Amino acid sequence: MSKTARAKTADEIRDEILEYIHRLVDYWDRESQTPNTRDKLDGLAFSILTMFDGDGGMIPAFDIICSPHPDDEAYNKSRGENWYPAVQINEYPLHEMWYKPNAVVVASQAGEGEKK
Repeated sequence: MSKTARAKTADEIRDEILEYIHRLVDYWDRESQTPNTRDKLDGLAFSILTMFDGDGGMIPAFDIICSPHPDDEAYNKSRGENWYPAVQINEYPLHEMWYKPNAVVVASQAGEGEKK
């Protein structure tokens, strides 16, 4: 234990996240029991979501918050379009939602814009 313990800086945390994702990419690249590329990509996506949910064991959970441009709402309203509000999108574990039916749009397996 260090006598000069301190909070990690934003740069340190960002570096840890990026390093962790690099390790996940390496893991899924070498995963021999999953020879199918799509399944490997699916596993990588699941692992990244697990990391953000704090269930990866290496880093704590992180909130994912939509951060729209300040003019986004007014601009989209003027065009009659929906806009992104400043809202947290991961109140529930994202990795648990990944494999649920109708949770994601998969254009390569369904018609463009249709739910899987």
